[in-house]
Amino acid sequence: MKKILLICSYIFLFPIYADDLDVHNLDYIIPKSHNSFGGIGSIITPSGRFSDDGELTFGLSKELPFNRLYAKVQIFPWMEGVLKYTETTHISYNDDGVQTWKDKGIDVKFRLLEEGKPIFGLLSESYTPELALGINDIGGTGSYDSQYIVGSKRINQNLDFSFGMGFGRLGGAEHISNPFEGIMDSFSTEDVNGGTLNPGRWFSSEKAAFFSSLEYLTPIDNLSLKIEYDSSDYSSILNKRLFYDKRPDQIISIDSRINFGFNYRLNSGTRDKVDLSFGVVHGNSIYANFAVHSNLNEPIKRKYVAPAEIINIPDIKPYLDQDLDYQVYLKDIIMWQMASVGFATQSIIFNGSELQIEMSQGRFFNPTQAIDLAGRILAKNAPSNIDRITIINIDQGIETLRASISLDDFVKSVSRGPLDENLLEINNHDIKLSDEAIILENDFLYPTYSWSVRPHMLGTIQHQQKFYFWQLEALVHTQVSFMRGLYLTTDYGINIDNNYEGYTYHIPDGELYHVRMDRRLYLKEGESGLRKMQFDYLTDITPNTKAKLTWGILEWMYGGAGGEVLYMPDDHHWGLGFEAYWVKQRDFDQKFSFKDYETVTGFINYYQDLPFLDMRFKMSAGKFLGKDKGVHLEFSRRFESGARVGAIVALTDCDAICTGEGSFNKWVYFDLPMDLFYVNRSTRSRTGYAWSPLTKDQGTKVEPGGLYGLMVNASDEMDSMRMKKLPPNPYSFKKFLSGFGTQRKTL
Repeated sequence: MKKILLICSYIFLFPIYADDLDVHNLDYIIPKSHNSFGGIGSIITPSGRFSDDGELTFGLSKELPFNRLYAKVQIFPWMEGVLKYTETTHISYNDDGVQTWKDKGIDVKFRLLEEGKPIFGLLSESYTPELALGINDIGGTGSYDSQYIVGSKRINQNLDFSFGMGFGRLGGAEHISNPFEGIMDSFSTEDVNGGTLNPGRWFSSEKAAFFSSLEYLTPIDNLSLKIEYDSSDYSSILNKRLFYDKRPDQIISIDSRINFGFNYRLNSGTRDKVDLSFGVVHGNSIYANFAVHSNLNEPIKRKYVAPAEIINIPDIKPYLDQDLDYQVYLKDIIMWQMASVGFATQSIIFNGSELQIEMSQGRFFNPTQAIDLAGRILAKNAPSNIDRITIINIDQGIETLRASISLDDFVKSVSRGPLDENLLEINNHDIKLSDEAIILENDFLYPTYSWSVRPHMLGTIQHQQKFYFWQLEALVHTQVSFMRGLYLTTDYGINIDNNYEGYTYHIPDGELYHVRMDRRLYLKEGESGLRKMQFDYLTDITPNTKAKLTWGILEWMYGGAGGEVLYMPDDHHWGLGFEAYWVKQRDFDQKFSFKDYETVTGFINYYQDLPFLDMRFKMSAGKFLGKDKGVHLEFSRRFESGARVGAIVALTDCDAICTGEGSFNKWVYFDLPMDLFYVNRSTRSRTGYAWSPLTKDQGTKVEPGGLYGLMVNASDEMDSMRMKKLPPNPYSFKKFLSGFGTQRKTL
């Protein structure tokens, strides 16, 4: 009972410190800055505050003997995630003392209460604190393991107070016995190789401690003063093997638990900000923190805005009533005008009173802008019998999006400015092409050739010999399009520079054949090499069913052959696919020779958009590269900028002992539109980065490129296509079967 009273009194402590402040009408808000570990907080300690939804941060911090590199993302409005690497300069990574000890970890923080929201009528909104629960070093080595409950309350417009109870590392001051002692013991598991979630060790320290902080926004714009009481325990780090013959108290001596510092914010735009923090910790050490952050939920500003335009429909006789010369002229003028704005025309279709165009474009990130511009070209050249236009987006030879609108509605809309996306009818395949439809193919489109050379970085982070092994290469990319849907794509990497000369240590673990853990050998022996050379054939089986056949060198480690079939309904909110590949492992030099190892890998894939926060779920079940069997579970979220952040876990019949260090395979990834980085022009290109704590063989797949990403590339960027709420009957049998027609359809 005493423990329960203590917890309850802690939750309701904050009204003592708060005056009658209307938190919804603050004109001057204290900037929410980062602590040394990368989360929102004071200097060392966390606070109950959170960044704005979608905030992405990269930072560096230093407080002797620790140096830290971190990345933080506000994954949800109520959840913060931090990935961090910590260098402890007095500890060696190996017994030989070649480099300092590095530790990676993931911290998460969850909002329990939002400031200004009443609690079941017990506290008015003016007195409700921001309350959060955090778990640091979740699933890691436990070196910086801690948990906490913390609340924050604004005292007035420029003063913010935080008070928390810490466990583990944050319980170092040992003020009280742990009020949660024994509660989580039933969740304890034997962590054989590290890397597993072990709830049994959360909130399990014998003692707990209180920490607190105060942040004051000074009269100087964007400059705040921070003062905190730090309850941290450093003994678990200090008692590891040391580089030097020093006692732990000679590495860190805590002369004072009161830390103080300043944070200054540079605002470089509505999206981007920089924080600079300096101060004193432990009463004797300098602290510094540098953080760059941007908000992924800030929509990308359009580089091109279509002007209002009065379109006078030309008085032209229907296409079949024209003489041959004018028919050729009309086809050529439409294709020439499309090319002049950066669009490649696949075909022009006269289907009764409807004018269609099949086109490919990489100019506009938002497809509505391309539909707008292509529609204006069609409207200016439409014969008098046309009352409807349809723009069909073609990517790699298959239809990925179509939009239709009446010609009259289109002309009225663009007379006021950019086309209103809500007027478009998307992916409706109910109206078939008539037998009299005229299809005019682009005779000059194939074969086509393209090439590019771009810098490309490779590397390995947190290796036993050196923290970061890197390589800069020139990646030569070529593509030959032989016909619609048939492509040869080649990537060749030419080494520019690297630091691989000391990259010699390599001991893979686990019980599977090393399908991925020989990564070091591919990097070192294939400094220059053929990264990819594959033939792809893509086709529309039906309007809702796509297929892809692939053969060649599929990626830098594997060659082979296989294919994929994908079904997606018109709304693109879910999909079902099957893929299978026979693959053979390449030699480490990445030329044309192969090793003996080969296997067949295949998966059933299910995709589902979720009706909240632009979330997406994917499940792949089947046989992996290492011949283990199981599933990939993936959740991701799309932000308003078009960026996507996700996480994947692999659960297979290769258990923790079979997997080795890390216990199971997991990834986090960022997929960013290149339009974020362009100033004066737009692009559909995207770039991605994936991070895994360790390279493992368990739960790995070959990477030849998939159909699903191709299919949603355009529709994801149309606001009207994204799922806002659950449709009334998304799984109707009639809707499912509607995509399996064999005849060609149109709007």
